[in-house]
Amino acid sequence: MVKKKKSPEVKTYIITAAQNSYRMNKDCDLVTLGGGRAKAKLHKNFYQGLESCAKELGAELIIAPIAGKSSLENILHEDLDNNSNIFTGTNLWLNKNIQLRDIVVPPQNVDPTTGKKTLVSKYNSSLIIPHSKQRYLPVPVFNSDLPRYLYTTGAVTLPNYNIANHRGDTAERNHIFGGLVVEVIDDVYFNIRNLRALKNGKFADLGKLYNGDATPKDIKCDSLVLGDLHWGDHDPAAVEANYEMIEHFKPSRIFVHDFFNGHSINHHEKDNLLRKTREYKRGRLFLDDELGQGYEELKNLSKVAGKNSQIYVVSSNHHDFLPRYINSDAWRKNDLWNAEIGSYLFSQGVSLADSESYNDDSAYLIEQGMKRHGRLPSNVNFLKLEENLRRHGYQLASHGHKGGHGSRGGSAKARSVTGGGKSITGHSHSMEMFGDTYIVGTSSQLNLPYTAGGGSAWIAANAVLYSNGTVQLIPSIDGKWKAKR
Repeated sequence: MVKKKKSPEVKTYIITAAQNSYRMNKDCDLVTLGGGRAKAKLHKNFYQGLESCAKELGAELIIAPIAGKSSLENILHEDLDNNSNIFTGTNLWLNKNIQLRDIVVPPQNVDPTTGKKTLVSKYNSSLIIPHSKQRYLPVPVFNSDLPRYLYTTGAVTLPNYNIANHRGDTAERNHIFGGLVVEVIDDVYFNIRNLRALKNGKFADLGKLYNGDATPKDIKCDSLVLGDLHWGDHDPAAVEANYEMIEHFKPSRIFVHDFFNGHSINHHEKDNLLRKTREYKRGRLFLDDELGQGYEELKNLSKVAGKNSQIYVVSSNHHDFLPRYINSDAWRKNDLWNAEIGSYLFSQGVSLADSESYNDDSAYLIEQGMKRHGRLPSNVNFLKLEENLRRHGYQLASHGHKGGHGSRGGSAKARSVTGGGKSITGHSHSMEMFGDTYIVGTSSQLNLPYTAGGGSAWIAANAVLYSNGTVQLIPSIDGKWKAKR
């Protein structure tokens, strides 16, 4: 009898930062820079919540010291005296692909990852940098390998800045109570997710609300934002993880980006005769078939979500492929296999009577094309490009491909300027976080033809917006998004 190979035990860490409070003067007395009372006290309710979460997950809690209002303050507040969770080393390898590293970044820095991308190559791993802000920055790698990341933690201490100057005042306003959960699956793979606390120290993790040393309670998922779906080029493992998250969190709202992929009418490939011929032989150039397959997936998604969950299809750049194609003469002259659906959608489009300011041909034509295949579920909604849908201050109706004044959407830092910064968007396929600006990843395959040979930071990742207004980014690797316990 062959014995089954035992799965390696998951090792879990919760990592946060603590600002220093004191420096030592020439008389060996502990003093604060500039005098006055010591800041950077322990946020006791948040700390107790982290201890509860660590107990629940069987995790090791790690608190990494960082500078106070200046690098001269290098001694922690007495609240943390003799705390066994203090990290005293310079680096800690969690597995061969991620490490905690004591990289000096002033807590006043607006973006703690500025100028740090090359360290990923230097140390050949993703890096967790202790800091009082929470930031995810993807670093592309070649040939569709999983990206490296720079992560910063957030802090477990109250803010300690010189608020008499601009940098200190801004830093205090942007101080984050937070941490990272890292589940080390083996020597190669890990799961990571952020913990973001409110000012009162309450935070959520995987649908549980932690409030100090109180017993964790269930917390409602207000909205689940899925990584760009690209149905037809989707990754089955990522889609399965999406279904698992829907069943786990039971969200009141689900937001889907780039649902329509447009591979059947992709204008980027119209002159690539070799690939287009091969795709025709594979049966992938039939627009009506692609719309029908999308319709079937919307029905399936609606069934998984249940009648109490609303599904919003966000107007996206791949959706724009459709009106571009209908406006062209391809379906009349070249792609005669699409002539029937092309003429039908053209007729539907010209019948729109609304003012041009309110028309969104992309959303309308996709909806009409799918309705040809049957009745759409009552909980499916197609959002127009100009619509707003905010929950807890977060804009959820924007795909992220449009920036200010007609520019492109850009990175999380670029998008943070638009609308005051509170948003959860898609488009870039790279999970990213900057302040209150979150970007989800993708649910598509990671090795599509147009990524071959170049640097890619694509990753499967979704965002959960809880009913208390906090957001958690949850990536999945090969469909695995949390450790089985």
